[in-house]
Amino acid sequence: MKRHAVIVVFIVAASALAAARSARAGGGAQAEALFRQGKELLAAGKTAEACAAFEESQKLDPTVSTLLNHASCREKNSQLATAWGLFLEAERQTRAASDGPTKKLHKVATDHASRIEPRVPKLTVNVPADSRVDRLEILRGTEIVTEVQWNRALPIDGGSYKITARAPGMTEWSADVTVAAENDAKTVDVPRLQGAAVASASAPTTTTTTTTTTTTTGAGGTATATANQPAGVVTSTSASASPPSTGQRSYVLPLALGGGAVVALAGALVFDLWGDSTYDSAKKEPDPGKQDDLWHSANNKRYTAEALGVVGIGCAAAAAWLYFFNDRGPEPAAKTASAGRRIIVEPLAGGDRAGLGVVGTF
Repeated sequence: MKRHAVIVVFIVAASALAAARSARAGGGAQAEALFRQGKELLAAGKTAEACAAFEESQKLDPTVSTLLNHASCREKNSQLATAWGLFLEAERQTRAASDGPTKKLHKVATDHASRIEPRVPKLTVNVPADSRVDRLEILRGTEIVTEVQWNRALPIDGGSYKITARAPGMTEWSADVTVAAENDAKTVDVPRLQGAAVASASAPTTTTTTTTTTTTTGAGGTATATANQPAGVVTSTSASASPPSTGQRSYVLPLALGGGAVVALAGALVFDLWGDSTYDSAKKEPDPGKQDDLWHSANNKRYTAEALGVVGIGCAAAAAWLYFFNDRGPEPAAKTASAGRRIIVEPLAGGDRAGLGVVGTF
């Protein structure tokens, strides 16, 4: 039976997203608590802790107000490059503002970004043309400095950094550089890497031979042939062909379940996005009565998304099981087919998407 490699991946994004969005109903309260803690920590002079609180609050419930407080905190913590980037992001988010309060936030972001920009320190990693050996990799600490970033003065927070250059077959090079908190510009020149010393030792090669003797008896007498073969070579004098499998499998049910999984997950995604939209509308609704109705509607949509996500996961799992393990046909054929089978289940994640990957061969 011809073996086919089949890769089946079920991305259960909708259910995971629905669960995440459902948890966000309480995330707004957590974000508000972290925001208030950030203000208190900043007033107490604990700037680094305050910045961490603002950053986490922004992750839970992004708002321009929290973003501006985070940027201002990073500025107070002498992280001017980070602060400048956050103020620029706030400026971008409020650029199309039409209402008065948001326009004021836009002006705050613009003014602060313009004021900070001249003070932001910069670091240049200079890689001359004759230093660019094959597969050269430059790192700043543990972060890779891409080729596009070479030979450019780029904003960076003040501090000490280790610049490393490495390439296959070359001796690694590194240098430490300290950048002041503001009004500083440093350059690190990367030299051409030298070839690493390679100790070559020729290990003796041992060849083991096996003597094979074949004796043939026939009408003309007896003939004996002797041959030497390297070890590891297997000579087969007979082979028995396995009879073709006559068992047949039906893929109708697995495919139907797979289709049902796709439909359920698509529905979950639709209801989840619909719930998000209703949630955003509720945040902006000034009427408390209407706001409560919108909260209730958003939660119902999220619960529906969760239910559809669970159905989708169940259908996907059942389809995978039937596809790989539920053989039909005579016992010998089933054993032959299952001998080369395997299935791997791995979690998949990216951003706010998560899922389950099922990979199998038969």
